Amino acid sequence: MKGLLLLFSTLLLLESTVGDKEYHQLSQYETDIIDRAIEEANDRYGRTKHLDFASIISANYDKRILNVLLKPTSCKKTKVFVHRKDCKIQDEARPRVSCVDCRGKMSCLPLREKTKIKQTIFECSHHHIGEGHLMALLAGNEQQTEN
Repeated sequence: MKGLLLLFSTLLLLESTVGDKEYHQLSQYETDIIDRAIEEANDRYGRTKHLDFASIISANYDKRILNVLLKPTSCKKTKVFVHRKDCKIQDEARPRVSCVDCRGKMSCLPLREKTKIKQTIFECSHHHIGEGHLMALLAGNEQQTEN
């Protein structure tokens, strides 16, 4: 129960009010991530229609986490997976795909897999960079003093 409460609290903190910005209004950092998400989602989940940026679901810029929503468009799927401003988002069409960028690592899942998406965000937000490296250094120091 405590773990579930912690997960819920973390998700509430991660949810930022980014708003419904258009692709061209986003920062270079965001568009770079979105472009990678478009490529991965189209490669894995795109059927006949091009999947494109619909919105930012949540963001935690301090922890370098960005969760974007991609939806099918009016355009047919092509071999080039980039943002296509000429394509109109089809709000009711499927699949809808959530792509989470965690410090450069992309994970795209169908939006219906909410539990897996939340788990990905939770694990990313609680990942401590360098912790393993610090432990290795400490273990190395212990070995040196024993010799």
